[in-house]
Amino acid sequence: MKSYRYLFLSCLLLLPWACFGQSQDWLPVTPHDLEIKEVPGEPGAPAIQLFYADYRDDDNKSQFIYKRIKILTEEGKKYANIEIAVPPFYSFGGVKARTIHSDGAIIDFTGKPFEKIIAKTSDSKFIGQTLSLPDVTVGSIIEYKYRLVWEHYTFDTSWTVQHDLFTLRQHFYLKGNSKPIVTLHPLTDDGTRLAYVVYGKIPMPRRLQNGAIDLELENTPAFKSEEYAPPAGELKPSVRFFYGGKEVTSTDAYWQEYGRTWFDQSEHFIGNRDSFRNAVAQTVGNESDSEKKLRQLYARAQQTRNLSFERRRTKQEDKKEELKQNENAGDVLERGYGTHNDIARLFVALARAAGYDAQIVRAPNRSSFFFKSSYLVSTQLATEIAVVKLNGNDVFLDPGTEFCPFGLVRWPYTSERGLRLEKSGGTFVPIPPATADKSQIRRTADAMITVDGVLKGTIDAEFKGNGALERRIRSLQEDDAGRRKALEDEAKAWLPSGAIATLDSVEGWEASEAPLHVRYKIDMPAFASVAGKRLLIPAALFKTTRQKQAFQFAERKYPVYFPFAYEEIDNLNFQLPEGYTAESVPSAQDVKLDTTHFVTSRRVANGQFVSQRVLVINGIFFPLAQYAELKGFFDKLLAADEEQLVLQNAAVSASQ
Repeated sequence: MKSYRYLFLSCLLLLPWACFGQSQDWLPVTPHDLEIKEVPGEPGAPAIQLFYADYRDDDNKSQFIYKRIKILTEEGKKYANIEIAVPPFYSFGGVKARTIHSDGAIIDFTGKPFEKIIAKTSDSKFIGQTLSLPDVTVGSIIEYKYRLVWEHYTFDTSWTVQHDLFTLRQHFYLKGNSKPIVTLHPLTDDGTRLAYVVYGKIPMPRRLQNGAIDLELENTPAFKSEEYAPPAGELKPSVRFFYGGKEVTSTDAYWQEYGRTWFDQSEHFIGNRDSFRNAVAQTVGNESDSEKKLRQLYARAQQTRNLSFERRRTKQEDKKEELKQNENAGDVLERGYGTHNDIARLFVALARAAGYDAQIVRAPNRSSFFFKSSYLVSTQLATEIAVVKLNGNDVFLDPGTEFCPFGLVRWPYTSERGLRLEKSGGTFVPIPPATADKSQIRRTADAMITVDGVLKGTIDAEFKGNGALERRIRSLQEDDAGRRKALEDEAKAWLPSGAIATLDSVEGWEASEAPLHVRYKIDMPAFASVAGKRLLIPAALFKTTRQKQAFQFAERKYPVYFPFAYEEIDNLNFQLPEGYTAESVPSAQDVKLDTTHFVTSRRVANGQFVSQRVLVINGIFFPLAQYAELKGFFDKLLAADEEQLVLQNAAVSASQ
């Protein structure tokens, strides 16, 4: 092990800059690499990452990634199918890969990677490169390396030091710009000051004599998330870098300076309210009610073609369609298209022209990482929403999000502080989340149960608020067949194993204000159990798999986190087999905590089993100190879902 370490370190001294030219040979395969058969402290793990490297040179606008993984089980062979996400504005090249067998035989990858769309979030997709390594077996080592380059701008970067696999050794190296740089941030175009912040329990990086920043780690455990946990980007230890000038010495100065710049940009874009009076008059007509007028203006802004929710477009496509960059809100109104922020600014322009006090708020996005004011990167506040004074109250609105209804802000932009833009720079204000009743999921099952336990019928599902919005946004990336498959897969996940769910109809895909309504036909061959003269029928139809997984243990590593508050209403109407009577019916329950509540009611009447279950989750973040209480709540909910209605065959009982 000692000789292996010396060899490893000597290789590291030579590796970084040669790697950028892709001329560096592979690291030597040591006897220790070949001997490893399991992960320390994690027996049965599918694979182990022997080495990971991330070398970046901002002067040369190039980044080099190197991975070496050993396959330990049959399941681990999946790592031979490699997907490499290529971020926007980056290009990919110089890939090399190979398979090394336990006897030392080496098989080089001689094919070519092919391009593929890799879904990363609910509303965007990345172009990725995929390749499959040849002849991989248990005991094989796979390794690959590639380069990412960019041209015009220098992007802020980060090191995520925890991976999905236990990592034996890893090395990070970043050489910052040595000359004045051009960035996407107007305030830092003349700055070369490279700074960083560290999140999580990891050693502080070293600053080398050449100004580069370096970090070496050993024996990093695999990242293991939990159901209903905060986003992985918030939980994994990381080092986040940023460039700046003098403003990096003061957090407040940084955000105030950006606030002034954003304010000037947005005000220039919004322009003079007089130019929008005709558009306002055409939109609201003789309407005098303040809220109704504002709703009409909101709907008018959302009629704009939203380029932010279309797939990534090439410059050639934009040129062919003659799409131009909007210089002001008048351009958006006249051309009928714009980005998320263009549409938000158009709405503010219309609202002001109608006499409302309307402002722009720069919002964070907590879908992958929570806002950190000490992390001086302006793209943390990249999204613009609106705040309007209505009947004396501040109303936050999100016209720039496709399909987002009036009165709702898409969940990633809520429950955090946003920067309300003002001439002096701005004020951080909390962006309130929607309450549970605003994001309601209502599922109604009407079915018939036969004497042998078969259930056949329909499910009507209705989604409102964030539940409807997220499904609509996901559907933008799919064709009709993809939408159908996604909805049927979702229904099958609700139902017991073996159930068949066939999509019957969908209404409301293109709506903003109306619910999304989905209807299924269902067929479950073994829903109820026959036990002699009795028939045992589950009191709940819809599975709670995620909740079982989330609350199965007495202790938990991470806080419980729901992206948004929601309300679930399940109604079951089951026609019972003729001749059966109820022997026992589960009792009603009513369990409540400060921000959670569930109610059940079950009854048999006129040959029908009627069951209702209501679950309300009116909070999104529950610290570990509240886990025991929350687990107790969900334990009672899960127990209620496991209850059964017991029926007795009256004819058989009478004859006996």
